Amino acid sequence: MATVIFTGGARGGAGKSTAVRFLITYLKEKGLNPLLLDMNTESHAMSRYFPEARKIEINKMSSNDVLIEKISNDGAKLIVADLKAGTGRDTLKWWMNIPFNELPDVKFICIASITSSSDSVQSVLNWVAELKDRVSYVICRNCKGGDMFPDYDKSGQAIRFRVEYNPVEVLIPRLDEEYITGLERFNLTVAEVLEANGQTSINGKEIEPILTEYMVRARLRNYQRKIYEQFEPVLKLMK
Repeated sequence: MATVIFTGGARGGAGKSTAVRFLITYLKEKGLNPLLLDMNTESHAMSRYFPEARKIEINKMSSNDVLIEKISNDGAKLIVADLKAGTGRDTLKWWMNIPFNELPDVKFICIASITSSSDSVQSVLNWVAELKDRVSYVICRNCKGGDMFPDYDKSGQAIRFRVEYNPVEVLIPRLDEEYITGLERFNLTVAEVLEANGQTSINGKEIEPILTEYMVRARLRNYQRKIYEQFEPVLKLMK
């Protein structure tokens, strides 16, 4: 069984790249080695944090074909692809052309982030309306703008989605802005900081002094652990 995990429906700023970073380091901790495809031509965030990620320039709709070719021709077993934020009708149209019935041994998992903003929720639901049960869903509740998600929790469309598709839900708690700045300045994942010995990561990246403090590392370790625990159902989706 091969698995393609892709970001979908997320508006810019909804936190999909943050969620994907935690998912990637989680999968690696579990001994998996995903092929990383950075298809986000707006920021190429994935390849900034994971230099091994392959950059894919989406110049036309057929550029997305690499997702399927890496499985059918190259035999990839696990792909994580970060699509451009707010991917529009052209990308969704490409997904609708996939012959899902001809790929019974490929599991497709859509990972999407939502905030308290109604736009972020509607963007995800627009994708769900098209993809339906052809894929499985992981919804990451990003608390950066607050921990209330009224449109996702109370709207009829969102309630029907949760009842019909039973998505995995992951809560991404708000992280101290000073820690976020320190991570983003040198494109560091929390895992890299926790694995470091001193002020240089195992990948040779500089680490902000505040992130090396004992209590800060303890908070980051606890923060990552809480997120990792919520990703455990994703492994079941892959089987």
